[in-house]
Amino acid sequence: MDWENELIKHFKKKKVGLALGSGGAKGLSHIGVIKFLEEMGVKIDFITGSSIGALIGGAYASGLSIEEIEDIALETDLTSTAKLFSPGFGKSGLVTGIKVQEFLTSILGNKNIEYMPIPFTAVATDIITGQEIHFNKGNLVEAIRASISIPIVFQPVICNNIVLVDGGLVNPVPINIAREMGADYIIAVNILSSKNKSDPKSDKKFNNKIDLEKPLEIIPVLERKLENLMIDHKWIRNFIKHKEKEDLPGMKKIFYQSVQIAQERLIELSVELYKPDVLIEPEVENFSMFDFYKAKEIIKKGYIAAEAFIKEY
Repeated sequence: MDWENELIKHFKKKKVGLALGSGGAKGLSHIGVIKFLEEMGVKIDFITGSSIGALIGGAYASGLSIEEIEDIALETDLTSTAKLFSPGFGKSGLVTGIKVQEFLTSILGNKNIEYMPIPFTAVATDIITGQEIHFNKGNLVEAIRASISIPIVFQPVICNNIVLVDGGLVNPVPINIAREMGADYIIAVNILSSKNKSDPKSDKKFNNKIDLEKPLEIIPVLERKLENLMIDHKWIRNFIKHKEKEDLPGMKKIFYQSVQIAQERLIELSVELYKPDVLIEPEVENFSMFDFYKAKEIIKKGYIAAEAFIKEY
């Protein structure tokens, strides 16, 4: 088609940077975006990502084909998801992250970022100072593990005496980093767009998703941890006991919404300030950040969003 040929000509003249955003399982839509870009012959020269964006982007930059990454995602079912996020005994998080690190090592090996086929930067956050930390060299698995460390859910990663958590806290879609790496044309993928946000009053949208409180036993584990710290935890049981009567949202929903609202505002500011050339926003609002077992549907959303934007463009 003529538009496809024009698109290929256009991108051949550019150094293309891909900035992949945070958002948990919603970020599997990054796979669909990359699939479409590959089909269109778009060569990606630089990749940067936060959280799930660092995971997908890092895997692709390391040399794994997008088909291999997709196959790994499609093999993830509810049971394997629960195992990866099963509570451990970390002091600073419900999940130690050991199983996740083992999983990442099994698919990525022991690669160093500076030797990968595509220049790559992962973003993490120094939880003590709030400083934005960039991984553009060193062990890839360690960088991804730091970038995906959702506070409270994952135990932080300690690297060079710095306590690191999820990069999405400070830079959910690292557009500026792609520019700093040398890109003169930036494709940003935002999976937390407030434009696609579902009605917060609708409980059905949350009830249709995986109930983390049951398979992961988050509340009982939290109570036990608080007991070990000799902190009065009676308020937790009272809150759980009366939350239906008071029509209050659950702890999981409050935490998730709090983080997402903050990230949405950061993304809006980043887009306004750094102005990516292309902004793709897959419609993944009806998926939760832990819906990894819904990979097929989420990947398709990314492909559709990329196709729709590029054709319109």
